[in-house]
Amino acid sequence: VVAGLVLCSKSELRFDTIGFLAAVTNNCADCVQNVMSKRMLAHMRPTQLQFYTSVAALVLQSPWVLKDVGHLIKSIGSSSGGSGGFDTDDEALYAALKGGGTPIDSHDGTEMALWKLLLIDAIFYHLQSVSAYCTMGCMSPVSQSVANTLKRALLVWASILYFHNPITNSGILGILMVVSGVFLYNHVRRIHQS
Repeated sequence: VVAGLVLCSKSELRFDTIGFLAAVTNNCADCVQNVMSKRMLAHMRPTQLQFYTSVAALVLQSPWVLKDVGHLIKSIGSSSGGSGGFDTDDEALYAALKGGGTPIDSHDGTEMALWKLLLIDAIFYHLQSVSAYCTMGCMSPVSQSVANTLKRALLVWASILYFHNPITNSGILGILMVVSGVFLYNHVRRIHQS
C-alpha cells in the first residue's frame, strides 16, 4: 500500500522530497491519533471527542492568532487616516474583519464573501471529523489508517485528473498497488479473524 502511494506521488510534476517526508510524518501522526481516538471513543461520543480536540487545537493555535491580531492592531494604529500603514495582506484582513468579508471570485464568475467560504470549510471539516470518529468506532485503528491511505491515493489521482497532469505508467501502477493492497489487507484480516 505504501509503495503504491509512493509511486502515485512520484508521478506528480511538482514532487518535492520535503513535502513527501512531511506527508509521511503526517501519516504516522494520523496513525497515533487513530489509536488514541479509538481509546477515547470507549469513554465518549464522537461529537464530544470532536469538541475536546477542537478546544485543544484552539489552545495550541491561540498564540499565533493573538500574534497576528496584535500585528493587525498595530498596523491599524500606525495608519494615518487611510491605509498607509497597511500592506496588502493587512488590507484584506482588515476589510474581512470590518466589512464582513472580502469578495473572492470563484471559477464560474460568481462572488462569495470570505466569511461564507470559511463557514463552509468549517462545516465540512466538522462533518469530516465526526464521520471519521464514527467510522473509527466501527473498525480498528489499523483499518482506519489503511482506509486513509487509500483516500490519499485517490486524492493524488483526482489531483492528476483535475490539474491535467500527464498520467504516467508509474502512477497507474501505484494506484493499482494501493487498491489491491487495501483489498489484500481486508481479505487477510477476515481470514485471520475467523
